[in-house]
Parts: sequence; C-alpha cells; structure tokens
Amino acid sequence: MAKYNIHKDFAFLRFVPNTKKWMVPAFNALFKYHFNSTKAPQNIEVTSHQIKGFENKDIEVLVFKPKNIQANAPCLVYCHGGGFFIEAAQAHKKMMLAYAEKANYIVVFPHYRVSLNNPFPTSLEDCYAALKWTNDNVASLGIDKGKIAIGGDSAGGNLAACIAQMTVDRQEIKLCFQLLVYPVCDHTLSTKSMQEFQDTPLWNAPSSKLMWDVYLKGKDRTHLPKYVSALQRTDLKGLPPAYIETAEFDCLRDEAILYAQKLTDTNIEVELNQTKGTIHAYDIIEKSSITQDSIQRRVTALINAFE
Repeated sequence: MAKYNIHKDFAFLRFVPNTKKWMVPAFNALFKYHFNSTKAPQNIEVTSHQIKGFENKDIEVLVFKPKNIQANAPCLVYCHGGGFFIEAAQAHKKMMLAYAEKANYIVVFPHYRVSLNNPFPTSLEDCYAALKWTNDNVASLGIDKGKIAIGGDSAGGNLAACIAQMTVDRQEIKLCFQLLVYPVCDHTLSTKSMQEFQDTPLWNAPSSKLMWDVYLKGKDRTHLPKYVSALQRTDLKGLPPAYIETAEFDCLRDEAILYAQKLTDTNIEVELNQTKGTIHAYDIIEKSSITQDSIQRRVTALINAFE
C-alpha cells in the first residue's frame, strides 16, 4: 500500500529530490534549455526586454501578449517557482502561454536572478523591479494600470505575496489581485505538513530547508529583514484579494492555508482551492482533469478580478 493516497494521475511521479546544492547548476542548465526551446503558438507574441533589476543590474523580462488583444488590457506579472534557486522551467512557459491564451490578457514574466549566487533580497527586488517596469510602461505595453495582478507558484508565490506587501508599504503601485499557487509562506518550517511530509515526490521538507538555507545565506535568522516570507507580516490590511491554491501531499500546504486564513481574518477576500490527491507541482501533468480544473479556476479568478 502506498504511503500517501496520491491520485493516479500523479502517482507515477516518484522522484524524491536530492537536496544537494551541487546539483542545482545542472538542473538550471537543463531547465533553461527546455524553457528556451518551447515555442509559443501563433496567436501569442513573446517579446524580450532588458530592464534594470536589483542594484541596477540587467535582467530579462518576457512579455506574453495575445495578438488579438484589446487596448488597455489586464496584466499578470508572474514570479516563477523553483525554491528561489532553480531557473524557470518549461512548465512555467507553457503555463504562461495558457494563461495568456485562455484569458486573453498580458503576462509579464521576469527571469529574476536565482538565489544560488544571489541570496535574499535579489530575487525579490528583481521581481519588484519587473512589476514597477510594467507599471511605468503601461502605455507602450498596452496595459490598463488599474488591472495589474501579481502571481507566482511555490517560491514564486512567496515572492508574489511579499511583493504585494511591498506595494502597500512603498505606495508606488496599486495591485488588483494576487494569484498564489501552492505558495511558500513561512521560513520557520514549523507547520504540521512541514513536519509530516519528509519524503513526498518533487518537493518535501528537506527541500524546503535547503531552499531557505540558500535564500537566506549570510542572514541572521533571529533578526531577519522584512519580506522574507509572507507570514512574517502581522498587519495585512490594504492587500489585494487573493486566490490561494494548495496541494494535499505538500509540505507547504499548511502555511498557505494559514496565510489564507490570516488574509480572511483581515477581511480580504480569498478563494482557497485545496486540491485533493495532489503533490507539489502536480500541474506539470497537463492532461489531468485536476490540473485542467485548477488552471480554469486560476484563470476565472483572474478574469473576475480584472472585471
């Protein structure tokens, strides 16, 4: 009998990550190759832009834009997952293309510098810079300034949530929504699901420990700066409505549920989608009806937020 009651669509995903830091560069090279080799459909235009990220260093931002899109379109700025230290994967590009195609809005996708050689706050500030670039260039990009959302999956979900908090404090940008897909929300590794899921496929508690050790390299864990993790913040007033999704057999599950509850307690509207029989990054299995349902729920949540 299997240890976890994982749905048959995902049960073959048995790979338990090797939490060895030395393997990360090889993963990144492979992921970058597959990302770049994935072609967009004819109805989606993908353009590359060089912008100034954290400490005025150049980063690449991709813009996914449907060719038949109306003027002043909504926009999702999306921070990819990967434990802060993994580059964007082929699945991320496919997802951005699906979002742009299904909802007919613009997706802005920063290739932020990952944490292996650039610990906190580089990834976070790179993504904030991409959001600010989007907000500052709405006219040339064809974006409605009142319809900009932030989103992300996994570690990218934490980046998105923390960026939403930064926009409240910095008051440079007004977001209308946040899309958080099985997000990292807590650097303390203290939830029940984090204690329980030590050996789940694709991601687990040891993976999370490595993630935080790399991301917070050189930081004093007893006196961390703001915006390390979403649950650090006690005052959530002023944040935009949220869609938050969890996977059942995911060490990150409970911290995402806790963040959803804290937002709800602050009278912020939250749609919480607790998927069943799923593991972290389950949506790489595109043909699963569970994946298709989740993507539709994400797209619907965004469309409703943009109305």
